[in-house]
Amino acid sequence: MQPIPRHWATIHEVVTLPDSRELDLTIHGSSDLSPDDARRDARLRFDRLVATGGPGRWSDRDREYYPDRRLPEELLEEIRSPDGALIAAITRNRYGAAVLNTDAMLISDVDLIEPSSLDRAQDPRGSFLSRLFGNAPEPLPAAEADPDAFGFQGFHRRGDHHAETLRLIDAFCARHPELGVRTYRTRNGFRLLITGSGAAPRSDRARELMGQVRSDELYMTLCRVHDTYRARLTPKPWRIEVDRFESLGTRTSADDVHRAWVQRYRDASQDVAVCRLLATTGPAPEEVEQQIIDLHDRATRPESGLRLA
Repeated sequence: MQPIPRHWATIHEVVTLPDSRELDLTIHGSSDLSPDDARRDARLRFDRLVATGGPGRWSDRDREYYPDRRLPEELLEEIRSPDGALIAAITRNRYGAAVLNTDAMLISDVDLIEPSSLDRAQDPRGSFLSRLFGNAPEPLPAAEADPDAFGFQGFHRRGDHHAETLRLIDAFCARHPELGVRTYRTRNGFRLLITGSGAAPRSDRARELMGQVRSDELYMTLCRVHDTYRARLTPKPWRIEVDRFESLGTRTSADDVHRAWVQRYRDASQDVAVCRLLATTGPAPEEVEQQIIDLHDRATRPESGLRLA
């Protein structure tokens, strides 16, 4: 994979576009060479965006996290294979969570889907996973149906969504016996670590596979933008009662406020996990894929039994 940029620069200006719209624009530039080179990149991107009429694909809120190019993220660690090749990197995202970035293994986020949105005639007995966790009319236990639903009023409905999504994942595994699939429950959905695909993040093959499990459209866009698959390794701060760290692009790890936030966040993360391992199917991973799986599981603690955040 390509290295994560080490230098960032930001241009923030109010401009008038050719169609007379006035926009307050913030554009980030990046470079692995120097801060000056990052500033040149930011200026080129800013001028190009203005010349082409400004942003317009996603809503403003979506674009804040799913831009046409990566946002500034602090580089925490680079992971290399035994032969020295860069295979993954860990960054800190805009609200402070550590994120795994890799192109060596397909990672897919899967949202809960509506019951009856699949053809039940495909498998009248239900899938292995849905039989394991319940595909009967009764709701699943709250901890399985919706791990983050502390006091949630509608967890019966979410239990149906959980079972329906498991059927979709099980059908995907049956359709692709050549792939290894590790299925995890996250707080609001599922995460799949898929080995053996050889699909680059920007490839049609990656989009096809992620589409088959109804991966979130904006997540797929983010993977194409970063040219890596991404997986959050640590809790969302607001789920562990820690303030969001929104200024990662303007503060450095040398700042006292940064170090204090990181320590506060680490302390509050001790009693939670990010995901829960449900099942493993298919062929064994290759060595590099296993290296990334091991890193992922050490960080997310999927077999700890801790509550999900």
